[in-house]
Amino acid sequence: MKALKNGHTYINSSLLALTGMLFTSNAFADSANLSFPNPLGANCNNLSCPLATITSFLFTIAIPLCGIFVLVGGFQMMTAAGNPEKFSKGKKTILYAVIGFVVVLLAGSVATLIKNTFGGS
Repeated sequence: MKALKNGHTYINSSLLALTGMLFTSNAFADSANLSFPNPLGANCNNLSCPLATITSFLFTIAIPLCGIFVLVGGFQMMTAAGNPEKFSKGKKTILYAVIGFVVVLLAGSVATLIKNTFGGS
């Protein structure tokens, strides 16, 4: 019985949200002269600008994080004191740091590929 009650709650919430969206879109339809400033900057008018901003941010964060996790993994390996489980944990930490950095590098190359495919400057 509880599952049925939760199902009704989700349906009621969804209908309420849908009704709110429908009426709000009609209320704002009259404001044709409304203009919003571009939050990405005045010169950002195509897809390449947000992609470049996101990849730049990822690189800025990923490079120090990768270095920190390689150091943590090395520290775990050095302090293992012959314990193979702790040594293996340190190796996995380094491996996951490198895999994460490769994923960030691939994200940058995919963004460049998308930019070149769709003719971004």
